[in-house]
Amino acid sequence: MSWWGKYLFINLTERKWDAYHVNEDIVRKYLGGNGIGAYLLYKLCKESVDPLSGENPLIINTGPANGTLVPMASKFCVVSKSPQTDGFTKGFCGGEFGQELKFAGWDGLIIVGSSQEWIHIHIENDKVYLLNAENLRGSLTSVTQQKLKEKLGEDIKTLVIGPAGENLVRYACIISDLRAVGTGGMGAVLGSKKVKAITIRGSKVVRPLNPERLINFVKAFEKSVYEHPGVKNLIKFGTAAGVMHLQYLGALPSYNWQKETFDPAKNISGEALREKVVKDVSCFGCIVPCGKYSVSKDTFTVGPEYEGIFAMGTLIGNGNLNELISLDRLTDELGLGQIQTGGVVAWAMECYERGILNREDFDGLDLRFGNTRDVKRLLKKIAFREGIGNILAEGSERASQILGVGGDFLMTVKGMEIAGHSPRAVKTQALGYAVSNRGPVHCDIRPGIEENNIIPFANPKDKGKISKDLAVWTSVVNSIIYCLSAERVVGLKLNEKILEMVNAVMDWELQMEDLYRIGERIYTLERLFNVREGFTREKDALPNRIKKEASERGYITTQEELNEMLDEFYEAFGWDKDGKQKKETLIKLSMGELVYDV
Repeated sequence: MSWWGKYLFINLTERKWDAYHVNEDIVRKYLGGNGIGAYLLYKLCKESVDPLSGENPLIINTGPANGTLVPMASKFCVVSKSPQTDGFTKGFCGGEFGQELKFAGWDGLIIVGSSQEWIHIHIENDKVYLLNAENLRGSLTSVTQQKLKEKLGEDIKTLVIGPAGENLVRYACIISDLRAVGTGGMGAVLGSKKVKAITIRGSKVVRPLNPERLINFVKAFEKSVYEHPGVKNLIKFGTAAGVMHLQYLGALPSYNWQKETFDPAKNISGEALREKVVKDVSCFGCIVPCGKYSVSKDTFTVGPEYEGIFAMGTLIGNGNLNELISLDRLTDELGLGQIQTGGVVAWAMECYERGILNREDFDGLDLRFGNTRDVKRLLKKIAFREGIGNILAEGSERASQILGVGGDFLMTVKGMEIAGHSPRAVKTQALGYAVSNRGPVHCDIRPGIEENNIIPFANPKDKGKISKDLAVWTSVVNSIIYCLSAERVVGLKLNEKILEMVNAVMDWELQMEDLYRIGERIYTLERLFNVREGFTREKDALPNRIKKEASERGYITTQEELNEMLDEFYEAFGWDKDGKQKKETLIKLSMGELVYDV
């Protein structure tokens, strides 16, 4: 069937493991992926737990579409408490690991406790091995994965951390093959547990409850994919197609968000990258090869994706494509979350260019915008916590507090550096960064509906209500789980096609209002986790620069605009003026057991 109803629960402190059962009632309320991940974290993570302690669970989760015939459904989800925001976090990654987890007979993996020695967790269906990993310490992510495959076989699927995760860099990522779980610092969470790697091999078959119904859906879905004009652009350029579109809109952030255009944008655009591509690649079972194997003068990478071009390109003043590809590869090898790393480096560069910090402060590095040679040296310092890297490994907000400088141009929300879509111009994104439960990402309230002028661009009117619908939509999508790149085909909000997907995979008979209620419930539970941790409306903020400094095109999001959108968003969700859940809202969402928490 499309879900097994059980998770592999590993207690590293006690070196024990067992099955953790999730009944159908929970699946019907939260679907899987992000939804059940949020449910499990809320249940298993005690209030005020240090994210880098053994008490913080790390949950690797699949959704009901994983391991089935549904195309564009290869991603898996990782949920934990973030070392960067001290709140709820989740991340998603493509590739093959999620499918293999399902093929091993598990819906997900729950890891609690901490090991006394560095270990590598290996899973073979129902068997679990905790293996010594001292020989892997300090290894880059590609080296680690290669050593594991040489030992266990090329067919194993891998999750690893790099030196950044080992050294508890607060925005360290997890790498699977050449893809990353990039947000929230979950590489540091694994590092705090002394887990260098997880490998898995499965041999079970996911059998749909109603094969004919699923096959009919998949045939119609694939037809719509091949016929959609936007898919051709995605196949040709990947997400890098967005570079010139945002440049045209005047919404391409650069130089630590001092500007929102970038003069050499063409040099690092999707069109320019196409000349470097040697192979188009797709994730397991996907019919849209949006991944790009690209080469530079000294390395290769998958991508860079748009956010990589933003973080290692425009944001730090780098218009050299060869250097961009090298930096993209280096962040992954070190296990650094790319968006946050770019934000930290850009902040440090502005401190340097303004004369607030000098070469001596940066261990002799010349951190002028665009100086990629010294950026590479800085990334290694951060990953190994050497010199100034030890401070910058804390993130730009904590670094600013430690050094006592640069607070006026921090580009953070909830302690995390913002992603690469303009909260000045794109009002849904402004609100999305402010309210996102995991910090300022572009994947919870999506910017595409506004960036493509499906709704009015740069206008705050009704954006609170619209953003609520977007949050509900992505909560469902990220629980099924299918790739958000499929929004071009499936749509930019909940619709009949998404409903058909859920019903076909699960052999259910949900109505649209049922599916919408599931999305509301998931997003509300994430918020409730943060409320329990002491988050209030004050945390739903934007960087001062966004509110006080207009872009070249005159775009700005004022505090007044944000306040109006927040009020509208909270009201649409049935929360109070402080963004806390009302008791009657929880009861309406069949979450009555959580009423005591508010």
